Amino acid sequence: MERLALTVRFFVNLLRDLAGTLAGRFRRWYRRTVAGEACLTVGVDIFPFFERMTGVGWYEWNVLSHLPRVDGALRLNFYAHTFAAPDEPSPPPLPLGDNCRFRFHHIPPGFLLPIRPTIEFLRAVVEPMFLFLDGNDLFFAPNFFVPRRHLPAAARHVATVHDLAFLRFPDTVQRETLDNLHHHLPRAVVAAAAIIAVSQATAEDLATLLGVSRRRIHVIHEGVDPSFLAAPHPPRTPLPERYLLFVSTLEPRKNILGLLEGFARAVAGGYEGDLVLVGRWGWKTEAARAALAASPARHRIHHLDYLKREELNAVLRAAEALVFPSLLEGFGLPVVEAMAVGVPVITSNVSSLPEVGGDAVLYVDPRDPDDLAAAILRLAGDRQLRERLVAAARSRAAQFRWEEAARATAAVFRRAVGLAESGHDAYCV
Repeated sequence: MERLALTVRFFVNLLRDLAGTLAGRFRRWYRRTVAGEACLTVGVDIFPFFERMTGVGWYEWNVLSHLPRVDGALRLNFYAHTFAAPDEPSPPPLPLGDNCRFRFHHIPPGFLLPIRPTIEFLRAVVEPMFLFLDGNDLFFAPNFFVPRRHLPAAARHVATVHDLAFLRFPDTVQRETLDNLHHHLPRAVVAAAAIIAVSQATAEDLATLLGVSRRRIHVIHEGVDPSFLAAPHPPRTPLPERYLLFVSTLEPRKNILGLLEGFARAVAGGYEGDLVLVGRWGWKTEAARAALAASPARHRIHHLDYLKREELNAVLRAAEALVFPSLLEGFGLPVVEAMAVGVPVITSNVSSLPEVGGDAVLYVDPRDPDDLAAAILRLAGDRQLRERLVAAARSRAAQFRWEEAARATAAVFRRAVGLAESGHDAYCV
């Protein structure tokens, strides 16, 4: 009887949720058409939050955290897994507020019906009902394109494209990701009401490689996470006294081979510090792992794997410099975060990185290890250069704010559906 009662209670709560969603849609219709409110309801794909947080996830987190603050007449519906089995994880902490909603139903332990068929039925039949009843005016796809399961809610949508590495450097992109982007992205950029590019470099690639009209592309730079400006927690991991820092997933596009070779040549040229790599191993790592093991400077290279943000903050602040010789970036968030906390930066002279770094960083040719080694030695031996870069970096980083990124994103949403821009003092129920 207890299992039966538990199962019945689950479906009763589900019906209440459906009824409440239907009533909410009617209220919003009334306020929009009769009362003339400028409330805008936006569905948002939050699948990146269910993976280990890296660039796209942090981009989305910061934009969503600031959107309700800059436009009080936005209502955000978050979508990922609406239904989950008892042994599946709960959603991570989300940037929820009065105008944000994430619908999530855990099938309780002891559920009377077979779990997997029930989940499949709910996701196939009931989840689309919620998508329809939510009555989204617009769907926001922050990770290139709308997931297939959310297409019923995304007849009109705005997509963020971070980079076109799959076209520029296809050999640095995983096969599954490469096939996925080749299949979906060209059609997605045609179907989108508007496209957000996180840099002018990405916008140019969209125009030249995919033929997207520049009038449909909105360049909105990323910002500095406010947590990076707060006092850091002491690092839990023992660190060398003096070190260069690299932060990112260790994968081909990040030019790990060039970084290791450039550092080894800098050590051979007299550099006395170490190199700390922060980031999990990605894909196609055999060559990089072999180069690390065989490096003549191996005893001076440390790998810390993935770090939480608060610990990464401390590790970054203690670094002599951030070294980031990537082959291609959509934006280059590690560069901005290092500049914001006064850490000198050595980075590549390609893609978005000069756009982000301005005159506040040292640039190198990522294909030339000697150029990287020379920059490391130059920075280590020139105190005045370091001081100049630190001062310029803080000023440069202050131009990149998530609040402004969110405000510009909200404006793109409203233009995409033909609504006037709102403000933080407006409110949507």
